Amino acid sequence: MKQYPSILNDVIGPVMIGPSSSHTAASVRIGRMIRDISKGNILFVKFQFDKRSSIAATYHTQGSDIGLCAGILGYDAYDERILDSLNEVLEKNMKIEFEIGDFGLGHPNTYYTTIVLKDMKEIHLTAISTGGGMFELTEFEGFSVNITGGFYETIIICEEKYKKDILEKLKLDGEHIIVETQNDDGVLLNIKSISKLKPIALENATIYEIDLVLPIKSQVKPYVPFITAEDILINNKNKTIWKAALEYESIRGNISEDEVFEKMLKIVHILKESLKKGKNGTHYEDRILKHQSHLLDDKKMLGGKFMKSVIEYVTLFMEIKSSMGVFVAAPTAGSCGCVPGVIFALQHEHNLSDDDVVRAFLASGLIGIFIANKSTFAAEVCGCQAECGSGSGMCAAACAEIMGGDIKECFSAASMALQNIFGLVCDPVANRVEVPCLGKNILAATNAIACANMAISGFCEVIPLDETIESMYEVGKCIIPQLRCTGMGGLSTTKSALKIRKKLEGF
Repeated sequence: MKQYPSILNDVIGPVMIGPSSSHTAASVRIGRMIRDISKGNILFVKFQFDKRSSIAATYHTQGSDIGLCAGILGYDAYDERILDSLNEVLEKNMKIEFEIGDFGLGHPNTYYTTIVLKDMKEIHLTAISTGGGMFELTEFEGFSVNITGGFYETIIICEEKYKKDILEKLKLDGEHIIVETQNDDGVLLNIKSISKLKPIALENATIYEIDLVLPIKSQVKPYVPFITAEDILINNKNKTIWKAALEYESIRGNISEDEVFEKMLKIVHILKESLKKGKNGTHYEDRILKHQSHLLDDKKMLGGKFMKSVIEYVTLFMEIKSSMGVFVAAPTAGSCGCVPGVIFALQHEHNLSDDDVVRAFLASGLIGIFIANKSTFAAEVCGCQAECGSGSGMCAAACAEIMGGDIKECFSAASMALQNIFGLVCDPVANRVEVPCLGKNILAATNAIACANMAISGFCEVIPLDETIESMYEVGKCIIPQLRCTGMGGLSTTKSALKIRKKLEGF
């Protein structure tokens, strides 16, 4: 079922701990679903990853294993207990197994999952991580499903002959959607609702329930006021970009514009608190890059104080992420330095208020909506242009908004920034989200600043934003799998990278 992306679900978020949003945060959410489906009665869970997939190469180094265990334990993506979740699962007498083999490639982040309950009943499901912490349950007990965390989900499996009687007993209203799937074994009724169903006893049926996972609920009747830059320029060209973002998220989430603003302000406060801790230095053993942001102190730099601030803040956010501190994916963990780093550097240099910062994040979020709708944030699908590249386009619009640019200038800045990032590959050293990720975040940041200056000065982007995003997606799909977060090409396979990987893995 088509759902429009949400700024607070898909773009600026989740609030999380871990090296990767598509691996750690999405895995927490998948684990939470497994916990709900099993009602906590888990004896054993096996996760199978195809040997050709991205996740087979990175599930440990990028935190899928700890994320899955944390979700099974009921933790949130920002819970510090995530770090010890593998041990905690064992202490609760649950066995977790990870297997790599020839299971069918499909999506590069596919989790083939078998759950064994304490009564020895088996449950089978398939889930995928779609980028930026988002996920989808695509198969359940042999039935095709589409569960993405924005509804309270009730799954009822029965024989065809009992379906009519079950539907009559449920007495559902307009706040519910029923998606029916059939196979040779019977019928699956997936009831999606924005509030929990009242408990109901059904004979001749098996019932599973999944709680709401995402912070912003999905829509029973999907509708948004616009979904492309062109839509806005035709009908709302006099709006500021941040007000357009408020309108979009308010309607998409069925919450007031004031509530949207307050939710974003809360994220700003979380980021500022993380910055305070990060400035005192960060430490984590399983890490390539040590604390470096302090090295910029008292240094004369090309570009002056502002360039120093940009590099410092981008580096700080990447260091917070790599040391397992709390941060916000914007739009992903791998690109978490660019947008917040530049916005907080601007606040520092120009004495911006927190409300100004919120408006900048909203501006970046709207660009992210357009990208999420027509492209992807998953490096496993489209290389790092989907992560740091998307972050650069989002950041350019935020910079233009802070500079007083109108909505067309903000879109122009974003389009130019995205055009400059086409083809950016994802080749992390030792499968850690550190090198060359830090440099790419700084590249994305400086590119965004330059493009915002160009747009405000009247430079022409030539290719409109919507067309640029569509083209970016096509280019990303052409990037070979070895350069899409698999550790099989680029810097990942250099002599030095292999030496670092061997050392970190303790060989």
